[in-house]
Parts: sequence; C-alpha cells; structure tokens
Amino acid sequence: MEPVKKRQEMEQALRMAGYRITGQRKAIVDYLVSTPEHPAAYKIFEEVRKVQPRLSLATVYNTLHVLTTNGLIKMLTLREDNRYEANLSFHINLICLSCGGIEDLEAGTHMSPEEVREKIGFEVKTYRMEYHGLCSECKARADQKEEDKTPSGGRIESMKRTSGRADRG
Repeated sequence: MEPVKKRQEMEQALRMAGYRITGQRKAIVDYLVSTPEHPAAYKIFEEVRKVQPRLSLATVYNTLHVLTTNGLIKMLTLREDNRYEANLSFHINLICLSCGGIEDLEAGTHMSPEEVREKIGFEVKTYRMEYHGLCSECKARADQKEEDKTPSGGRIESMKRTSGRADRG
C-alpha cells in the first residue's frame, strides 16, 4: 500500500477511536510509515521526540494500541520487547538472534486471509512468518571469531605420522 493511503487509513482509525490528529500523532504515523525498521515503542518515542519535543510516551503507546487494534500495523512480540511494523504485505521477518535486528524478506505467493475465509471459513485475525537466525553482519562476525580460534588463523597444519608420533612437516 502506498504511504499516503496508509497514512490516511491510520489517521482515520485514530479519529474513529476518538483521538484528534495532533502534530504528535501525525509525526508517529509518519515515522511508522516511513521507517523500514521494526521499532520498539521507546525507539518510536525517541525518534519522534526529535521533531515533537513535548511528545509523551503515553501518546506513543495509545497511538500504537489504536493502530494495532485496527489492523493498520503489526505488533511483533519478542522476548525483550514488542516491536511494530507498518508493512502489512505478506513477507517473512528475518530476526537476528545476536543483534535483535529484523529485516523483511518479500515472499512469493501466499493465501490472503480473505482467501482463507472464502475457501474454508476460517476467520484469520493475525498472521506472521518469522525466520530466526543470524543476519549477514553477525554471521560474518561469528565466522571471524571461529576462524580466529583455530590454529594458524584457520589454516590446518599438515601432520605426518611417523612411528606412532605426529611430527610437523
């Protein structure tokens, strides 16, 4: 969905929930629509506060609650914190177990919640696809650490067997 339409839907949901579209709420919506990250509420608070210094954390949480309840953003419940994303297209969340970063990987075809309901009558309320592992940067760091642990920086020294003892050749 294009960002302008997404912003309009979010603002409409806030109005319907009885909230005025203040500069603070508009800045929260703008941040959510524009960021590729999956920020926690406090991260949203910190970033939006740069442009809206009088922003309260309560306003962030209330806004996130309305947007989540109305299905306009997704809340990802992780071990350390809840994270939020405005990308509602079908995709896989790639969650790094080392740094906690989350990347979106656009996936191929899938069956939409509407198609599931029409086909078998199951009313989908929420869905998400996640892969847990190491991002490319953390994987490279882990590989480097492993290489540093092996003798000769990862090179295996050749060993010759003579008379039952190993001699370096």
